[in-house]
Amino acid sequence: MMKGPGIFLAQFMGDQPPFNRFDTACRWAAGLDYVGVQVPSWDARCIDLKKAAASKAYCDELRGTAAASGVEISELSTH
Repeated sequence: MMKGPGIFLAQFMGDQPPFNRFDTACRWAAGLDYVGVQVPSWDARCIDLKKAAASKAYCDELRGTAAASGVEISELSTH
């Protein structure tokens, strides 16, 4: 169970680093002492939903990317 603050990445994702890629956005969040990230499901920079629906390996890779960056995926957001 994740314990600590999380952050919603959608409000920050954009075309400029570190917000242009999931891994660098996760590292940025970890650098601010967040332990969890809420992933915007409509932003292809963060997740490919069709690929995630079809591939457990892809989902495991996303989870691993977040963990290697120092955070955990707390949830997928659809709002």
